[in-house]
Parts: sequence; structure tokens; C-alpha cells
Amino acid sequence: MRLRLALCLAAFLATASGCGMFGGGGEDPIEPPAELVEFEPRLEIDRVWSARVGGAADALRLALAPATDGTRIYAGAHDGQAAAFDAETGRRLWATRTQLPLAAGPGFGGGVLAFGTNDGDLITLDAETGEERWRLQVGGEVLASPAIGGDVVVLSTVDGRLRGYSVLDGRLRWTVEHAVPALTVRGNTAPVISGTTVVAGFDNGRLGAYEVATGETRWEAPLTAPAGRTELDRIVDISAGLAIVGNDVYAVGYNGRAVAVGLETGLLIWQQEMSSYAGLGAGFADVYVADDLSQVVALDRQSGTRRWTQPELRLRDISRPTFYRGTVVVGDLEGYLHWLDAQDGSFLARERVGSRRITSAPLVVGAMLYAQGEDGTLAAFTIAEEDS
Repeated sequence: MRLRLALCLAAFLATASGCGMFGGGGEDPIEPPAELVEFEPRLEIDRVWSARVGGAADALRLALAPATDGTRIYAGAHDGQAAAFDAETGRRLWATRTQLPLAAGPGFGGGVLAFGTNDGDLITLDAETGEERWRLQVGGEVLASPAIGGDVVVLSTVDGRLRGYSVLDGRLRWTVEHAVPALTVRGNTAPVISGTTVVAGFDNGRLGAYEVATGETRWEAPLTAPAGRTELDRIVDISAGLAIVGNDVYAVGYNGRAVAVGLETGLLIWQQEMSSYAGLGAGFADVYVADDLSQVVALDRQSGTRRWTQPELRLRDISRPTFYRGTVVVGDLEGYLHWLDAQDGSFLARERVGSRRITSAPLVVGAMLYAQGEDGTLAAFTIAEEDS
């Protein structure tokens, strides 16, 4: 049986105790999430608007995250609702009920939205109206947002397949398949498209680049190799967000390392021993990793040198970091957003989106930042302008 692990795995590693396993004295030995530290805010954050997108998701660790075309924000909920909002005002422009258990997306491209589901469905909607274009069964649970490039929807599923479908009618164009280990971290890496290339990570620890139109392999490379005596030790899953900046690809795996590789060649630029199931984001000068203990680590983009570590969010199940106007922003398991100074990792501000976990990385559009919580709240924030 294939097992998939999430936050409890991080707690296991922090305490050398199994998830839900208790000591003989009846006390739970698992380390609890860190309490929020008090600090003097150095940034004023304005909550510009908030809206509801469907109902709560019952802590399913879904890959539902807002997407944008630059003027609209698109979002979906596990209860099947998808909606579009004006990015500046939050005015709802349309809402559609798909009657599907949405689990990932939306991906946006060429006026189309694409969602995946827990039941193995892929559905596309017209981004202008919300009307359904087509849906089909893909045969595997979808826990990574689809990507759209040109006339292809690229989809990663939990059965180790990366596939390209026609945006027009859903026809299967190509398939890339990798073996799936017996034990993996719950989730998959969302494919990222740059030009005519799509880059994706797999549960077996391999990173690959493929031609978007045909699926032809441009390169594949192991992010790390399985090692250790137990299945737990041998997890090398690339299960979270990667980033492409210019001609460089940045990725991180579980029980593995963070790396920079050339987009065109797949050749290693640098590596840093590190483990993560949340992933990383990139800024102007650094790469920001949420490690497997929910510490935020800044690595120099050019060399991979560790610049700073912020340990005060330990085991708070933080999201993949987002670089935003000189800050690094992460969400946590209680629905808080944390703004960190990109120079040293110190806390700048904190705001709460809703009452439940923020699983996916916040989205930046211009001067605004958007985040979606598992309670169905979608909120927009900006850094307040100082009075002159």
C-alpha cells in the first residue's frame, strides 16, 4: 500500500517518534508547533479585501491556490466552486459550481483555467465567463496545480505520470512516466513552464525538463539518490514548488538537497544539503526554502551559500515562501501570514487570513499579495504607504 505523509512526518523527524505514537506514560512525545513570538511590527499591512470561495477543506492539504491574468484573481474550493474576482476591489465577477472535489489549481493560460480533483478529474473553464469547456478522467489523484503553455495543459498525478493535454478538447498529446516509491510525502510538484520547456519533479527524486508541445525529454537528473536502511530514510520525494528564474531552475527535495541547475542543460550549478516538503521561492538575490521543520532558510541564488535561517516558525507547517517587495511571506497552519525581512529573516509583520491552514504560497500581482486559506477565505493585502 502506498502511504503518503504530511506534517506528522516532520514531527516524527523532530522527535524520533511515530505520528500518533504515544509513550508509556500516556504523554504525547511529538513536539508541538512553535508558539507565535511577540515582536514590534516594522511594516504596516493593509487588508484590502477578502472574499469567500466555497466551504472549508477539512485539512486535506490540497493544492488549491489563487491564480491571475494580471487583472483578475481566480480561485477554487474543494466543494467544487470556482470563482473570479477583480484583483483591485475583490468584486466577484463570476462563480461556477463544478460538482467536483477540486484539489489543485487553477492553472491559468490563454484564457483558460484548469483544475484537478481528488477523484482524478481534469476540468477546464473559460476564464472570462467561468463556463466549462471540457472535463475528463485522468486515472490518478491530482495534488499539483496544472500548468498551461501554448495549447497544452500539463498535469502531474500521484501515479508518477506527467501528461500533456490539448487545451482545445482535452486530447492526450504525450505522457512521461516515472516509478513511484512505496513511501512518499503527500503532494506533487506543480510543473512550471518557461518558454517551450516544462520542468517537473517526481516522487523518485528526479527532476526533468520536457518539450511542452511533444513531451520530448530535454534532460533528466536525480536531485538526490535514496539512502538508508528503512523506507522512511529512503524518501527522496520532490513534492513541492520549484522556481525558474531566467535560465536557472531551483528545486528542493525531501531527505535531499536544494539545487540550482541550468534550464537548457540540466547541469548542476550548486547544491546545498536540505530537506523540504513545502518547497522554495526565488527573489532577486536569494532563494527561500521552507525546510522540513518549517524553518525559513535563505540561500544565495548564485552560489547556494546559506545567508540566514529563521527558526521561530518551527513545525508551524508553513507554506512555500513568496518574495514580495523586499520581504519574504509564508502562511502557516493557523491561517497566519508572516512577513520576514529578506535581508536577515527577522519578523516585520503578521496578519491572519482566516481560521485554517494556508497551504499554498501567496500570490503577488503588482503591489498586492493574495492568499487563500483552507477555510475558504481569499484575502488581498498590501504594504501601507508611509505618509509623506
